Amino acid sequence: MKKDTGKTVTKAELARQLSNLGLSRRYSRKIVDYFCSMLIDSLQQGEIIHLVGFGSFHYKTRNPRRGRNPRTGHAVDVPRKRVIQFRPGSGLKQQIRKVAH
Repeated sequence: MKKDTGKTVTKAELARQLSNLGLSRRYSRKIVDYFCSMLIDSLQQGEIIHLVGFGSFHYKTRNPRRGRNPRTGHAVDVPRKRVIQFRPGSGLKQQIRKVAH
């Protein structure tokens, strides 16, 4: 179970932070929406997104397998699927470790 920190960063929050740089809120929202759509399009095309100092996004194909319904215990077939993975960069890892100590 994840620990609830009480704070979620949304696209609207990212746009608000950009507007603090002197951009209008509407333009900031367009930038965030455009960035997200670029990420999605690149991942759909099978490209790796590498943001230096932050990390990389890529997808992995999971093979079909036999699973189990946790409620009933019955076996179920889990189909092949693509999942997005994020690998944090060394800069991000260092920043997170600083906060954790």
